[in-house]
Amino acid sequence: MTESRGILVREVELGDARALNAYVKRVYETSDHLITAPDEYRISTFARWRWIVRKLSSSGEICFIATDTGGEIIGMIDGWVDPRQRVRHVLTFAMSVRADRGRTGIGRKLLATLIDWVKAHPYIRKIELHVHADNAAAEALYTSFGFILEGERKGAVRYEDGRVVNDRLMALWP
Repeated sequence: MTESRGILVREVELGDARALNAYVKRVYETSDHLITAPDEYRISTFARWRWIVRKLSSSGEICFIATDTGGEIIGMIDGWVDPRQRVRHVLTFAMSVRADRGRTGIGRKLLATLIDWVKAHPYIRKIELHVHADNAAAEALYTSFGFILEGERKGAVRYEDGRVVNDRLMALWP
């Protein structure tokens, strides 16, 4: 658990299910950089609770949330390792920050916390993520931590308005 400038980053807890579900729904409704459309998000609070149980009981999965001084969730980072032997050294993650709290250091705190967690798990040797090519702020954050571009899927994401965006794969070998 880390706290600075009124932002607390901690591992998700079972009691967070309702608030986390509301946070994720809000992020899908306000972000231009996610592949799930707002009307596709249909996860119940109970399903979110079961998801948290899985995160807490697995050595290869983790979820950290960022909360403000009032305890409201304003960001999250979710990491998972594929259990198959040949690829279980790779952790993939997804991160989001509430739109009205972007560019305030929340993403940096979440990512630093995840990297520290990975370093405490020596079987994980690589961290990777997908980022939309039009998300320059996120890509700059990842680059500042040493992530490098490994590849790009052309036209991988197509939005309802017809806009097509490339998907970039970035990785870090901590």
